Amino acid sequence: MNSIQIENEYNFKTNDQIIYNYWKKKKYFNSLPDNRLSYVVIMPPPNITGVLHMGHILNNTIQDVLTRKARLEGFNTCWIPGLDHASIATEHKLITELKKKGISKEKIGLKRFFKLATKWKIKYSQTIIKQLKQIGCSCDWQRLKFSLDDNFSKSVNKIFIKLYKDGYLYKNYGIVNWDTKTQTALSNEEIQYKMCLVKLYYIKYQIKNDNNKNYIIVATRRPETIFADTALCVNPTDKRYLKYINKKVIVPISYKEIPIIADNYVDKTFGSGCVKITPAHDYNDKLIAERHNLEIINLIDKNGKLNKSGLDFAGKSVKNARIKIIDFLKTNNYLVKIKEYNSQIGYSERSNAEVEQLLSSQWFLKMNLLVKKALHNIHQKDIIKLYPKKIKKKIKDWFLNLKDWNISRQLWWGHRIPECYKTDKVEVLDTWFSAWIWPIVIFNGIMNNHNNELQYYYPITELVTGDDILFFWVIRMIIAGFFFLKKKPFKNIYFNGIVKDSNRLKMSKSLGNSPNINKIFNKYGADSVRCGILIMAPIGKDMVFNPDTFLIGNKIKKKIWNAFKLILTFNLTPQKHKPNIEINNYLFSWIKNKFYLLVKLINKLFKKYKLSKVLIIIYNFFKKDFCSLFLESTKRINSYNLTYSFFKKISKLFRNILIIFHPFIPFITEYIWSLLKIKKNIFHNKKPLLIQKWPTEKKLNLNILNEFKRINQIIFQIRKFRSKYKISNQIKLLVFCNNKNSNQIKTNLLILLGNLKTIKCFKTKNKNNYNKYYTFILDDEIYLIKRPKEIFDRKKIKQELSYYKNYLDKIILKLKTSSFLKKAPKQIINLEKQKQMYCLNKIKLLKFQLNKN
Repeated sequence: MNSIQIENEYNFKTNDQIIYNYWKKKKYFNSLPDNRLSYVVIMPPPNITGVLHMGHILNNTIQDVLTRKARLEGFNTCWIPGLDHASIATEHKLITELKKKGISKEKIGLKRFFKLATKWKIKYSQTIIKQLKQIGCSCDWQRLKFSLDDNFSKSVNKIFIKLYKDGYLYKNYGIVNWDTKTQTALSNEEIQYKMCLVKLYYIKYQIKNDNNKNYIIVATRRPETIFADTALCVNPTDKRYLKYINKKVIVPISYKEIPIIADNYVDKTFGSGCVKITPAHDYNDKLIAERHNLEIINLIDKNGKLNKSGLDFAGKSVKNARIKIIDFLKTNNYLVKIKEYNSQIGYSERSNAEVEQLLSSQWFLKMNLLVKKALHNIHQKDIIKLYPKKIKKKIKDWFLNLKDWNISRQLWWGHRIPECYKTDKVEVLDTWFSAWIWPIVIFNGIMNNHNNELQYYYPITELVTGDDILFFWVIRMIIAGFFFLKKKPFKNIYFNGIVKDSNRLKMSKSLGNSPNINKIFNKYGADSVRCGILIMAPIGKDMVFNPDTFLIGNKIKKKIWNAFKLILTFNLTPQKHKPNIEINNYLFSWIKNKFYLLVKLINKLFKKYKLSKVLIIIYNFFKKDFCSLFLESTKRINSYNLTYSFFKKISKLFRNILIIFHPFIPFITEYIWSLLKIKKNIFHNKKPLLIQKWPTEKKLNLNILNEFKRINQIIFQIRKFRSKYKISNQIKLLVFCNNKNSNQIKTNLLILLGNLKTIKCFKTKNKNNYNKYYTFILDDEIYLIKRPKEIFDRKKIKQELSYYKNYLDKIILKLKTSSFLKKAPKQIINLEKQKQMYCLNKIKLLKFQLNKN
């Protein structure tokens, strides 16, 4: 990485890998406890179900940006990578692969299935790790964790036994959410609800021993569960049905007798106001059955088919049974009508199968006993900082609607139920049961909660994740931290937005709607992808993927590369020649102050996780201020010839710019840093960029910043004049100002930058014919440039004046309106005030033109 010939453009296909291997070989990512402050990040472990998608790219880019900045700030950074075994998702993938070969997991047996799963894990772990390295993730790879590692298994067993002995775990035969595709129970958090158009069937149930042959009409979405009905239920305040309470009805098809009961649960305004109670296949029906001591009939098996209780319909799937039963009810005059309505239907988050509610024996964790301390610390003490802050309400709502956590899964791949608690069936624990102790186990805190690493690294500094796993993982980790270690697991949690496809669906492995990551990296390179994905993602907001933003990353890389090449073209001249030294020093003083103003601003934005904004303002500074103004002006003023001392100042500033760019675009900045060594005795870069020192904030010279702001405004107007009248030659600038004694350095600089012949200042306005001049006003100063001959259009100027007066009146009225001032955000009010000032200046200028002509 020493004397490399400079190419026309940065070659990411060759250099990225070389640079990453160099960092890794030198162990710059590794961390051990020392006397520095720790900065710890834990990677939300990707599932071993395939390759990464764009959501992973965004999430890990954010983590790497934060980690690299902290490393530059001198923290002992420890970013811990990980991989998750993902019980349901991985087993579903494996079963699908076996089916293609005409084999089932039962046929090959548990031992061979586990070997197959282990091979799968090795294959996709290698792919995922390779892609994370491609992004530039500066993880401590010696700390890589897998959620089925031995230490995880021991830790999971230990907390299972502790929770059981302490009365927090229990086994219960009750209603569970069941995924008929993956053949396992699901927790409430593993269900995605979709708004669907469904049918409501109105069915007649004959009243028993009623001479008038009266019947009650039941409204139900699930006629196929009619064989498991054990009661009809009405609201006790519904006058329509009071006379029927405690009577019996005859169930269609099965002709079984069931009672009519009353319960406040029933909504008398929905459907017919009478519902059928099927306790084995509906959670709320089960609660009603327990209150009224009703029989429970199991009808639907774990494959989603009707069992022998379904009589002639036994063996049929739920969907097919529904069709056949409706045909029967129609034929026998039991079906009154069918209505369509919108309803939330639950689907498995992993398999997308419609979730069934079945009776099953499962392990449950008593959540209400665990959450009190976590809830208090999040909402009252506010000791974990959450970004964006609106996420706190979601957490509060989840706590208010908390149910016990079903932690057992009827799968083969995962953490086994501890030996002493096993049953005859093969069961594993919910993936999230190992994930909720992830921040503790990575430092061996379950097996030894007083070890040195736990004391040094815990709590974790940053967790960056999507709010789609807020309930699955984040809240449970907080609960586990307070329960097992009596302290918070995180200092800060930032929830990045979700990456969506053009149909606004979340990108995921299961949907397969993410672009091919390898192709994107081969086309654009890691730096461009990192820039593009960050620019797409404002703080905490979901984003629609657009590959065109990677082209912005290309532009940023190209701009940095070309600036570097330009700097290297400067020639060093002897110090005694001192070409334009005063202008150079003034120009450099401005750009240096502008840079440290930038550092102050981006430090504030980093604390608010506004990384997209940080990248944009760094690039705008670099493009407009450093390159277009400073470097180009330096080149023009000095004709490529600089003194040694001035060149050294420029090179130092350029190095600092590379440092603040580095967290976002690590590869090209590191590569340029290495090439800077070719200017001997000037750059002295013995250590790589990623372990340099982040620029410290300095006291600003606000005078020079304001002075140069005025120079920029004047240059802007001069360029506007040149563009309007197609003039490129030198021109004269007249200025009416209060202080005729202007700074000669500024004047000379303005002449050079504006390509002016002269600048003449007047303290009082003379009696020239002002229609001959292009005029603009900055504060109390009036600037004039003689323009080519053209007809002075008084009528047009009067119309323009009238327009701005009317516009100004509207603005003033708005700024006097109390409701606007109370409700409008501060930035909107400031914008209106800026418009007001613009209108006042414009009116002043137009009046000036009319009065002088």
